[in-house]
Amino acid sequence: MFVVEKINYRFSESSELIKKHTNNLFMLQNKKNKTMKVFATLLLLSMTITVSAQNVKSTLFGFKVGLNNSVINGVELDGDKTGFVGYELYGGFFSNSKLNDKFNLENELLFSYTDEYVFIEIPIHLKYNIYEKWSVLMGSKMDIIPNELNGHEIKPMGISAEIGVQYDINKKFFAELRTSKGLTKQVNDFLLEIHEGKRNTYRFGLGINF
Repeated sequence: MFVVEKINYRFSESSELIKKHTNNLFMLQNKKNKTMKVFATLLLLSMTITVSAQNVKSTLFGFKVGLNNSVINGVELDGDKTGFVGYELYGGFFSNSKLNDKFNLENELLFSYTDEYVFIEIPIHLKYNIYEKWSVLMGSKMDIIPNELNGHEIKPMGISAEIGVQYDINKKFFAELRTSKGLTKQVNDFLLEIHEGKRNTYRFGLGINF
């Protein structure tokens, strides 16, 4: 009797372990599928933008500057969610190429700094004029962290998805409001116990066309 109960206990324990392992595999597969879908969407968008760039009619260049809110979301070693919030100025140069009366292609090179982090960002946006002075934009963004930090493990390159809105004050000046969501686990901060950190941004800025 004792042997039978022991065998049943071990069988039950093994079944639970198999079930738990199977569920973990399904969760991991779902995460991979979601990631692949996001990258496929960004790739398709980039290809669409590249094809559209062949029809450029005119290009303007300019400079922009603004206030940036960086949020790095990660987890602690025990799996609890944690993060870091920082505020900084951002600035950089851009080119704005007109494709037709409604669509523009915008490329940027931006710089920002918060605490010890230096960020170099290279966004590419497809911008659509929805009404008179109002435009919406969306695209992908390359996130570069060039500096090495003590107590940190950094992936120098990451990618984000970005959307935003722009208001043309006049032909020379404009205002923008944008947000981006990090898709790459780029930051491990051992001092703040932030692991597998992804960087999201919220920003407001002003720009000038040269």
